Amino acid sequence: MRARYLYSPGEDVIKYGLPPQDGGWHGFRFGSESCVHLLPSIPDLGRLRQSCGSSPCSLVTPVSGPSDLEMVLQTAREALSADWDEVVVNDWGVLSELSPGNGDAITAGRLLLRLRRGPGTFDPWSSLDEDSRRYFAWGPLYDGSFLSFLMDMGVPRLEIDAPRHWMPLPEVKGFQLSFHADSRLVSIASRCPWLYSPAEDRWEQPARCRRACMVSGPVLMYAGPLGKPLMHRGREILEDASGDWREKDLPGNIDRLVFSSGPIIGMESAKCLLGDGQGVGE
Repeated sequence: MRARYLYSPGEDVIKYGLPPQDGGWHGFRFGSESCVHLLPSIPDLGRLRQSCGSSPCSLVTPVSGPSDLEMVLQTAREALSADWDEVVVNDWGVLSELSPGNGDAITAGRLLLRLRRGPGTFDPWSSLDEDSRRYFAWGPLYDGSFLSFLMDMGVPRLEIDAPRHWMPLPEVKGFQLSFHADSRLVSIASRCPWLYSPAEDRWEQPARCRRACMVSGPVLMYAGPLGKPLMHRGREILEDASGDWREKDLPGNIDRLVFSSGPIIGMESAKCLLGDGQGVGE
């Protein structure tokens, strides 16, 4: 049986509590692939770990610019010191600083694996031969030197999501895999849409971030090129991938399924990422 992990965007779990574990959740994830402002605060790391009880607790860390790198590293190190089970890394600078001595707890995230699927406005699938289709679907997993480098860095686990056109995964020896079951990462917005002020027609400075995206939840934007809804979660642009794979097609080394479609904990106005189609934050 594959473990099911719920990806929660915020620390309101401290106030409102985790979903009941009889709902099938085996572990819980906090943080962000794209935004330093969505990392749990250092004082809350211990409380979040305590709230998770005996369930595994994972910290997802974002791509980091020079001004953010030290803060991300400090948060990740504090999480490991507070007995968090996993740190998902999406930045090479963070990986190079964090992996020595912490290898068993480090996972290479989707951004580190170059799994931004793109908006799909150009889809060459019909013109590709079988080998090219496999590479188009799972390119980084065919790059032996890249995987060897990650293995040399002591990384034991990779995170992947479903391509738009399913192809069997290549054999990836030496790694366990976590699979995002209900969303694929399309792209990362250069600016956070929640920092735009329509009334003033200007962008707020990121330093003034009030985490408005955590209040509204993922926002349905529009149907993408393949007719699937695209959603903003912070700066992340996601696409519904829930119907694009079958569990019997997953290889045995995929031992974790990551879901973002549970309720956004503690936010009464929030919508489910892949709920009833009315996923516009209020």
